[in-house]
Amino acid sequence: MKSRARLHGSLIFLALAVLPVLNSCAPPTQTPQPADTPALVEATRITLQPTPTKSTESEILNPTPTGVPLGAPTQTPDLRLRYEMWQGWPILPDISPEMVAVFEEGQRAGRDSRAFSVIGDCQSSPTYFLNLYDEGRYSLAEEDQLLQETIDWYAGSYSHRSITVANGLTAPGALNPRWSDPEQCRKNENPIDCEIRLHNPSVVLISLGTNWHPSLSQEEYLDYLFQIIDTLLEHNIVPVLSTKADNVEGDHNRNQAMAQAAYERHIPLWNFWAAVQHLPNHGLDKTRNNEYLTRKGWDIRNLSALQVLDRVRRQLTHHEE
Repeated sequence: MKSRARLHGSLIFLALAVLPVLNSCAPPTQTPQPADTPALVEATRITLQPTPTKSTESEILNPTPTGVPLGAPTQTPDLRLRYEMWQGWPILPDISPEMVAVFEEGQRAGRDSRAFSVIGDCQSSPTYFLNLYDEGRYSLAEEDQLLQETIDWYAGSYSHRSITVANGLTAPGALNPRWSDPEQCRKNENPIDCEIRLHNPSVVLISLGTNWHPSLSQEEYLDYLFQIIDTLLEHNIVPVLSTKADNVEGDHNRNQAMAQAAYERHIPLWNFWAAVQHLPNHGLDKTRNNEYLTRKGWDIRNLSALQVLDRVRRQLTHHEE
């Protein structure tokens, strides 16, 4: 049985990490307002901690088939944690053979193995998310020096402003040409297709859900996620889904939808929710309706995203190294 991945207690110094003072992500009917200039904060030593599970594996693993007649063909049991138990999933994912095959086909099709894109709302803007690695505003602890290889590998993508990142973006919006940049995208080209054409990524981080639409059921939201995922897979691009820290919908149904999509499509899931559970108020700012991250939450977001990219890169490109 494949053991559950456990997150190494990696340490990192984030020099001059960004403390965002974000405006609320505007709904589609409003004109996005420019974000305030972020303040700079002192370097902070960050430790990621694994989230303790509340259930044992025996409660949530599919049982091994019994009573199979001697000589009859057997099917390897699926020993993955079910998506209903996503809170017990590890922070850092492993790559499935299915996604290795997608990546390899993408390489034959000309996808850039050194480029990634992001699909998300204002909290995925490079102003606050990941650009510190392109700008050199960090220093790695001695035990984390290998992360520099991934920083170098994806150089340029950390500060790249994806067409698929916009203030107030939702899952339906990522598929709607009205959300495309008219100066960069073709007529009737949706943001995802435009981003693929312009940046040619081999990997895409998907971080959606805070700007949830109350009229969308979990099933409808899941359908939009599958449309996004299937579009990327059709272009031989590896999607990496992400849970979110907040629970604006009240029952974590958006996070469960992310986990279900990852489970059913054998896609890696970055369990960011689990990464911030040890922080005060789970890394959320009480003064901002528990929707946006604190400084510590942002440090963990940038660190764990880098670690996810590092793991994804190593498992996808090991044959190239």
